[in-house]
Amino acid sequence: MAQHSFKVDTRLALLLSENYRSPEKALKELVDNAWDAEATEVTIELPVPLSSTPIVVHDNGSGMTIYELQSEYLNIARNRRDRSGHYSPNLHRRVKGRKGIGKFAGLMITSSMKLETWARNRYSTFEFDKALLANYDGLPDMPLNIKESDSAEHSGTRITLSHLHQHIRFPTEHKLKQLLIAEYGRENDFKIIINDKPLDIDDLQGEYKEKNITLLSGSATLRCTISNQKRKLRKPGISIRIDGKVVGEPSFFGLDQSDDIPRKLLEKCFGEIELTDCSNDVTADWGALIEGSITEETLAEKVKPILLEQLKSVYGQEMHLAQARLRKKALDRISKLPENRREFADKAIKKILDRFYQEPEDKLEPVVNVLLDALERNDYRIVLEHINSARHSEISRFAEALEEFGLVEMALVAEQANNRLGFLDYLEEICLRPETLEKHVHKSIEGNLWLFGVEYSLFSSNITLKRQIEEYLGHKYKGDRADKRPDLFLSENLNGERLLIEFKRPSHNLVFEDYQQATGYRNDFQKNGIDQQINVIIIGGELGNNLPAQDRREPNVSIMKFSDLISAARRQYQWLLENRTIN
Repeated sequence: MAQHSFKVDTRLALLLSENYRSPEKALKELVDNAWDAEATEVTIELPVPLSSTPIVVHDNGSGMTIYELQSEYLNIARNRRDRSGHYSPNLHRRVKGRKGIGKFAGLMITSSMKLETWARNRYSTFEFDKALLANYDGLPDMPLNIKESDSAEHSGTRITLSHLHQHIRFPTEHKLKQLLIAEYGRENDFKIIINDKPLDIDDLQGEYKEKNITLLSGSATLRCTISNQKRKLRKPGISIRIDGKVVGEPSFFGLDQSDDIPRKLLEKCFGEIELTDCSNDVTADWGALIEGSITEETLAEKVKPILLEQLKSVYGQEMHLAQARLRKKALDRISKLPENRREFADKAIKKILDRFYQEPEDKLEPVVNVLLDALERNDYRIVLEHINSARHSEISRFAEALEEFGLVEMALVAEQANNRLGFLDYLEEICLRPETLEKHVHKSIEGNLWLFGVEYSLFSSNITLKRQIEEYLGHKYKGDRADKRPDLFLSENLNGERLLIEFKRPSHNLVFEDYQQATGYRNDFQKNGIDQQINVIIIGGELGNNLPAQDRREPNVSIMKFSDLISAARRQYQWLLENRTIN
């Protein structure tokens, strides 16, 4: 029997080069290769856009012999980690390359690539042009003319990218710096130079500040950027460098213990302090400044206010707007609290919003609402009275009372969240029983509309609405149709909006006829005197295939399963419990 095998079309090289989302990410792949090759310095030359000058990436890594070129570099999709492990042999760096396709990164932005490499007193080079690909059926058939000669130069690799594509955006120095500093900004033994300037803290996009700090002995220079990007930074904070050597891990100098600055905002802070004549204040392992030393105490005192001012300069307005939106939503409930609780409710909400800065509002709203639920309980009465009696006494007693408020506040939030999680467990148990009817889930959910989301927690039923339901159903479903009577619930919120829920039993699979019925009920109510907006929720077991897609439904109609409803609510309150610590 004849043997057959796969062929590798030359077009594969082009497809692999298109694996990168931007020209800067393609160039970063070449820097990653230098990292894996244990380079300590990489220089990148980016020419002026639209010029004919090539892009050059040159590193002083281990380089490659002609044997390594043939067996390793030209071996497509070979996983370096499988061959050599997860760490480089000498510097023990975590290896980044794993797919074996980074060699094609440069072809995304160029037509021609030249590789030069030096290793063990030998120099090897070859050129690769996209035009060659069209002349051969497969990559194995395409010849590469690798030239080799003796060399006295040290090891390293240089890649030259010529004839840049005109249809691809030219890589920009600024965007490339943002990618590289986010990845390599804290690496001490890996220097990146772009157009003759070493990559440094002042290259990070954001507000940069440099300030000299006077110490009792020696001097210090703080250099810090508050990033205004969404991209996460590796090891945010302020690192300490003494005589060119980094001491310990980056620190926030006490700002991470402050109620005013959210953790996610602290992670925008990136910088270092350069100290001179302070080596005596470092622990023997260079793991930290000696706690209690004059240098450590002076830095803690002087650096914290500088960082705080810089953070608020960049993000103060954004924090204020985020708080204002959620406070406005909570205003109705706060206004109904007794007067002596309103001030504390507002302060407690501010603490939560600061603590969970930049969390999505759909996560924050349940936290705020559970807090308001707790505030509306009488459990707070004793604590608030204690605060009111202490506010005109000595400051220490007043501070203790406020601390007590914070502890009770979070305890009640946690208690409320745990209670709701317990309720969800019971509701799930009911829904799993085959004998459960519409009236059973109706009774369970009627007083717990928070299940459907924060926006429904202020809906409530009243005698008038219940009478409207009874009159409507009694008129429409009588005689032989009485046993077909649906289970409906009608409520309203402070804005006069109505919520109509049709409950189906948990074992019932929702179909198009259920959708038609529920929207028909809404139309009937609107014809009979309800001119406000009516939101409709249809809830049951599984979703049938003939239900209309979201874009084909009538406005303000939601179709959901009991299982999805319970899961979504459970995720919210589990998240709340996991993140409930504010201080």
